[in-house]
Amino acid sequence: MKRLGVLIIFLLSFLTVGCAGHYNIPMVDVTATPPDIVQKIPLNVAILITDQMENYTFTGHANESSIYGTYTFPFGQMIKKHIFDILSPAFNKAVLVKGKPYPQDIDAIVIPKVETFQHWYVGAGGAFRGKAVAKISIKLAVYDMKGMLVWEGIISSPKVEKIYSRNDFWKATGSVAAESVVAALQEAAKVITSSREIHAFVSTKGVSETIASKPSGKELPIVKSDVDKPFFGVTDKIMGDNDMAVVIGVERYQDLPASDYSSSDAKLIKEYLVSLGVKERNIELLLNERATQSSIKKTVETWLPNRIKSDSKVVIYYSGHGAPDAKTGDAYIVPFDGDPNYLEDTGYPLKRLYDKLGKLQVAEVIVLLDSCFSGAGGRSVLAKGARPLVMMVDTGVLSSNMAVLSATQGTQISTSSPEKGHGVFTYYFLKALKDGKKDIAEIYDYIKPLVEDEAKQINVQQSPSISPDVEKLKGRFSLRK
Repeated sequence: MKRLGVLIIFLLSFLTVGCAGHYNIPMVDVTATPPDIVQKIPLNVAILITDQMENYTFTGHANESSIYGTYTFPFGQMIKKHIFDILSPAFNKAVLVKGKPYPQDIDAIVIPKVETFQHWYVGAGGAFRGKAVAKISIKLAVYDMKGMLVWEGIISSPKVEKIYSRNDFWKATGSVAAESVVAALQEAAKVITSSREIHAFVSTKGVSETIASKPSGKELPIVKSDVDKPFFGVTDKIMGDNDMAVVIGVERYQDLPASDYSSSDAKLIKEYLVSLGVKERNIELLLNERATQSSIKKTVETWLPNRIKSDSKVVIYYSGHGAPDAKTGDAYIVPFDGDPNYLEDTGYPLKRLYDKLGKLQVAEVIVLLDSCFSGAGGRSVLAKGARPLVMMVDTGVLSSNMAVLSATQGTQISTSSPEKGHGVFTYYFLKALKDGKKDIAEIYDYIKPLVEDEAKQINVQQSPSISPDVEKLKGRFSLRK
């Protein structure tokens, strides 16, 4: 009878593994040796492990079924414990850092991230034995010191298995997780040392590429790499889980001339917002044929109000053509299917946009417009037979929690730069973020002279505008910490 009681207790200890619950998997020490490195990379790198990254945990279900409960793995600690020992032999020098300032002799930053993880259990023969299985994918990104992405890759571990018995179930689960991390990092070390992109970077040590100017044949630096990839550490993020964004870029129109770089700029704005902390699920990206009048209306007036919270910060970005109503002078966003001859039927009025956004019960709304609305050219179109208008957009309708930063003033046109591959306004806006500018007023003060000078080089007047007055906005509407 006593033996039967012991057997029942033994069985119950295993059955509870299958009951729904939450289990914190312990940190398990495993052997971590670097792979044989055929060719060391002559770079000094900093491996960025912020406090937030170190404390990162992954929570998921075993066997993708809730009946097995949820399991939390301390992957941040696992990665920090092993990444230096495994990756450092691949480089001339490597150091672990938690953020800025970086050591002066560093050539590049390496940032790890858990991409996906799977774990499950299967029978292993015998009444009291099982098999714990795990597989992880780790994303590594290498950036130069200007924030330009040099290389990134997702490296997966092979399937790691370990037989467990009653007494070492949790240890086996932690062990396969840690061993999968080690295996993925070992593979990453081999992949990095064979990367063409990294070796190309080494050959130039981060010197900008050049292009020939058409008039003189002289070489000019390509500066678009200054902003083509966001580079923000975890500690730079200020956007929260409830923050939202609508990003619209119309480059190709149904029946109108193109608005150069508008769709690529919109995609890049989304990347920056994600890097600053906005969740992908909270961003609606409308590009080209997806940015119809009905889609814009539905997104701004239904999708957005249904998802916001009282503490949400909302960012609206539009790049594309604008147009004035020849009769009223009202400014319209021109959707993919818009027609400047029938703006009331096919356009989306700025006044309506401001009105709908002003009714949102949220913390802040930031509107960014890389467009113009006079009909004088650039990113502006005009009804046939109409004359360009002096735009007097009524911004008095702005709510107290809204700020608007626009590419132009009055009759000016919004320009783009073939050398940079961006709209001039968007380029300098992103550069301001890259250079650490924080709130919308600080960004405006930074970009205004730069946009004006850039426009003068092509004999165009363009000066960004901001509403309300910049003095009223200082210290508010922040995008960076």
